[in-house]
Amino acid sequence: MNILSVEFILASFLIFVRISSLIFSAPYFSTSVFPQRVKLFFAIALTIVLYPIIPLQGAVLAPNATIIEVLIAVIKEALVGISMGLVGQIIFGGVQMAGVLVSYDLGISFGSVVDPMSREQNGTLTQFMILLATLLFLGIRGDVIYIKALVESFKIVPIGHVFPAEAAPLFLKMAVYLFKIGVQLASPFLVVLFLLDMSFAVFARIMPQANIFFIALPLKVGVGIIIFIVVLPFLPVAFHTFFSHLWNDLSTILYALGKK
Repeated sequence: MNILSVEFILASFLIFVRISSLIFSAPYFSTSVFPQRVKLFFAIALTIVLYPIIPLQGAVLAPNATIIEVLIAVIKEALVGISMGLVGQIIFGGVQMAGVLVSYDLGISFGSVVDPMSREQNGTLTQFMILLATLLFLGIRGDVIYIKALVESFKIVPIGHVFPAEAAPLFLKMAVYLFKIGVQLASPFLVVLFLLDMSFAVFARIMPQANIFFIALPLKVGVGIIIFIVVLPFLPVAFHTFFSHLWNDLSTILYALGKK
């Protein structure tokens, strides 16, 4: 194909749209640690490297394609990349949700630090869990899994053959999965602290003259630290379990997007 032809330019641009949308939405790749120019350069480099092995049969738009047709094709390719990125972001979103739930329950949500990955303020407990999840993500070579999934996506969902209607129910399941991860990680804290709150309520009923709020806050923080020490060795195992399904979840999304 002539590199100066309209077909080559359109095909290259659609490939770049899918790759760049993945880079700007996938976990670790999308973090603000990497400057926008670095992400853009990485997307262009991947486009150049992957172009020779990407099947383009019947995928190139006609030279006389209208603006609307080109725009629809761009949106579909961006949807593929963003969908793949959200698969991993759901897990990190669940981890962040667990940290927020525990922080609010312990009353330590007011103590926040700047997340070096997202440049947003998070609670110290939330920040620790996100960083631990990031280390586990890199430990299982999650970045390599995403690059492999990106290459496979062009085989499963060829350029110009994206059918998002079949994938819509999966996005709802992904949203439910986020809450499931958050509740599972926070459940040891929530159960113990709920029982502790119930005991405080009984104690306040028996001794109404006692300043229960003055007693409850430091005691809840102390109990929360003890629970966290007990749970900490099991957190990497839980994160590894969540990330172990990453490849299967990516494949499921891709096959749904490529199903007519």
